[in-house]
Amino acid sequence: MRIIWQEMKKIFNPVMLLILVLINMLMYYIFIGFDISVFPNGRPATDHYHIGIEMVEKYGHELDEKEFKDFKEVLQQEIKKADEYIQSDKEFAELGITTYEEYREMKNEVVRDPVFSQLDSKIVFDIGVDLFWEIPAREDIIEDFEFVKERYGYGYIEQPTEDQERRIQEVVNTGAVNSIFPAYPVEDNFHSISKNITITILVSVLFMISPIFIRDYKNNMIGLQYTSKAGRSLFKKKVAAGALSAFLITTILLVVYYSIYATNDIGMFLASGINSFMGTVYWYDFTFLQLIILTIGLTYVLTLSLSLVAIYVSSICKNYIAIIGFQLPIFVLVCVLIFNRSLLSEAFLIYSSQLKVAVLYCVIIISPIIMLIWKKRREKNQDILFE
Repeated sequence: MRIIWQEMKKIFNPVMLLILVLINMLMYYIFIGFDISVFPNGRPATDHYHIGIEMVEKYGHELDEKEFKDFKEVLQQEIKKADEYIQSDKEFAELGITTYEEYREMKNEVVRDPVFSQLDSKIVFDIGVDLFWEIPAREDIIEDFEFVKERYGYGYIEQPTEDQERRIQEVVNTGAVNSIFPAYPVEDNFHSISKNITITILVSVLFMISPIFIRDYKNNMIGLQYTSKAGRSLFKKKVAAGALSAFLITTILLVVYYSIYATNDIGMFLASGINSFMGTVYWYDFTFLQLIILTIGLTYVLTLSLSLVAIYVSSICKNYIAIIGFQLPIFVLVCVLIFNRSLLSEAFLIYSSQLKVAVLYCVIIISPIIMLIWKKRREKNQDILFE
């Protein structure tokens, strides 16, 4: 254990830690900060978010028929308020508009009156009257709930397979679809930020772990290590030190970044089911909290697996250029799979093949283990070469 601790101290040397902090500050500024500082991002995302909060506070995490009627009554009250606003506005009076319905009909005309278009832009964008954003958002939610049996899930699939069709009907028939969970913007924001957090952690882990054997090559320690049985067993201890360090780095960064993510104020949706009429369809019936925990677990799998790959690559390369040459394609491939929704929590959406996901994770987990076992066996019999 003493050797493992010494190896970890080499990994966490002050210079590397300082650079690690700088890397994370840069990655946060470029990739993560936007999803924190602008959530929810503009309108109508803001309106869907606030209406979702209102619904959870008023109805709980699921919407039944009685509550749905109440929600529609709230819409009618909002329309009456819009009528009163329009009737009190001189510019609307000049255009002969006295009700929200008349306003909507004129707004939907193919060829609109330029004066009306200017007034509409002023009310909606310049002044930003909440009613004129909230009413369409409420109408969208009502439409999604009313036509859930006919439309739910099909907007994401052109031609559903039998399994996809069966899953959609299962979610609808069991009532799981009644969950109040605004996928837009809460789920979209989570997927975006979780992907960027994972990639940031991968960069951090690879940066810290990759030099683990390079230092020994530079100091000509490899030949000395092979002259003793204890030296040959050092490979296992370095692997252990690297894996423990990767776990520690991942844990610290996950705590930091998800603590920052918690400031997005999404706590009221943690108990909501993610298979909601307000969003998408998953293969599994998770709550939002379970989805977050699953994503964190998958992040550990990716970072630990790639750290083992980094350890193996470091053990066979004698300079940093070679390490980058080996690891960069692997890292790029993982990033592509993440953004293609083949890894992390988006891989469990209904349009993703679960067989493909299982195969990918098996390859990701098993491949580095096989490489390290092969390398360990070679260590026992490798000859000392003098250059």
